[in-house]
Amino acid sequence: MKSILLASTALVAFAGAAAADGHTSITHTMGATLGYNDNNGGTIVNDDETGFYWEGNLKTTATATLDNGLTAGAYFEITIAGDDDTINNDGGQDLSSSDFVLSLEAANGGLFFGDTGRAAEKYWKSAGDMESDGVSTGSDSAVLRGDIMAGPVKASVSYLIDEATDSEEQLSFGAEVDAGFAVITAAYQEETDFADADGDFNADEIWGLSGQGTFGGATVTVAYAENTTDDQQSTGIKVAYPFGPVTATAYYVDEQGGALDGEPNFGINVAYADGPIAATVDYQDDQGTQKWSVNGSYDVGNGLTVFAGFENQNEEDTDYHVAAKYDLGGGADFTVSYAMDDDGDQEDEIGQNDYQEGTTVELNFSF
Repeated sequence: MKSILLASTALVAFAGAAAADGHTSITHTMGATLGYNDNNGGTIVNDDETGFYWEGNLKTTATATLDNGLTAGAYFEITIAGDDDTINNDGGQDLSSSDFVLSLEAANGGLFFGDTGRAAEKYWKSAGDMESDGVSTGSDSAVLRGDIMAGPVKASVSYLIDEATDSEEQLSFGAEVDAGFAVITAAYQEETDFADADGDFNADEIWGLSGQGTFGGATVTVAYAENTTDDQQSTGIKVAYPFGPVTATAYYVDEQGGALDGEPNFGINVAYADGPIAATVDYQDDQGTQKWSVNGSYDVGNGLTVFAGFENQNEEDTDYHVAAKYDLGGGADFTVSYAMDDDGDQEDEIGQNDYQEGTTVELNFSF
């Protein structure tokens, strides 16, 4: 496996040398954030911020067309961050690299290595909140994935790469067939003893089949997923239907086996968007947890948009927020928000735009 990774790296590195015979493109995007948060003395958890905080970000994408028609690519991201906990005595800030991807692509497929999606998550389409379809979607480990396309069929296979041993872990497979009347997808990941620190990693064996098509203006998704490790099965249907400025979406999932008690999951969402006004009303009842929310926004004009909303869970925990965002032009914006979370379970993800608890003032730039 190590030889494969070295070969992939060498191919991408060779792209620069091939520039004279092919075509090379290098693009950079930069972003910066400066903010202040007062969380009213609340508990700081995970990536919440308090007091002054800032971050700088550089993303670089490079591609080169090789002599044989293949396209080699490289992407990486560098982040400079600082807050009360990370400022060094010399005034410097933390520097970290993340989200790197090396690629080699042709017209009918490609090879990818780095912070790229697994095969199962690339294709899987759920039909609502399904308890048994939790394929791994995040990782501290690099992913090696191969894609292939042949007519209406697309398929991928991937492995996690254990950086300590350079060994392959947790096979993942995904495929999609465009049958005309519907798109049929399949997904599978194997059970593994490998442990990944990322919270989205799931070591269980999971497989699923789903189909999605549009009939009479309604988009219908049906799906079946099974977690064979926990002996759980989910069978769901989701329907989304637009009429005028309103889109209504509803789902129902039958849950059976394992630790599930047989209670279904179901929910409905109504979204409205017309001119300067946008609003959503959402209700979910998933395994006995009832949650409903109302969110809205209004484009005042001249770059100013205001937001407001609240969420209630089991008639006990209520979160709410109000915010205003002003577009300064040229890739810059200024946001002021106030958000409250009764029991701290939402951390820095309160409301429609993932606001932090308390009062936050934030200036963002992108170039």
